[in-house]
Amino acid sequence: MFLNYLEADPSLRFRAEMAFAHSGCTIDNVWQVFGFLQPLKAKDLPTYEHSLRVDLLASQIAKFVHLDPKALLYAGLLHDVGKAQTRLATLQKTDGWTEADTEEIMNHVMDGYRLIRDKFDFSTEIILWHHRFQPRGYPKEMSTLLHKYCEGTKVMIPWYGRMLCLADTFDAFHRVNDKHGDMPITGE
Repeated sequence: MFLNYLEADPSLRFRAEMAFAHSGCTIDNVWQVFGFLQPLKAKDLPTYEHSLRVDLLASQIAKFVHLDPKALLYAGLLHDVGKAQTRLATLQKTDGWTEADTEEIMNHVMDGYRLIRDKFDFSTEIILWHHRFQPRGYPKEMSTLLHKYCEGTKVMIPWYGRMLCLADTFDAFHRVNDKHGDMPITGE
């Protein structure tokens, strides 16, 4: 079910746009989201394509557990938008991954948060959680804007963040690199 989203084809963006259209998102919001992604696409196409795949997979996971996929469409597509401010050499590194590289890449969450928080506030709350479930979860600072949401919504943010983390990790484990140490990376 989930592996078919990995197929490399030129319709990846089209499939992401169609997912937005079927979820009831306005065309203005769709173009705005893709506008935020243009610097990332120009800098590193594989990271941009990773964002498209995470978008599709995260929304499929939300549907599977009977949650609204719309929140994860935005968050999935924008989760790595802060990587547009990461050095290209770090983004493209496939071996020799160091602690300094890890420290540099960790900045992308807060960079992305600052970039889009005024336009897609709920999605940015979810994005803040997408690396929190790792052994060295980050970022350490979390949003102070949660007061604007009702208690039920506040409870859902970490759940959506966990689904985004799952989609992001699944796709990352299917990329060629040694960022994950000796962990086996398979198509299973």
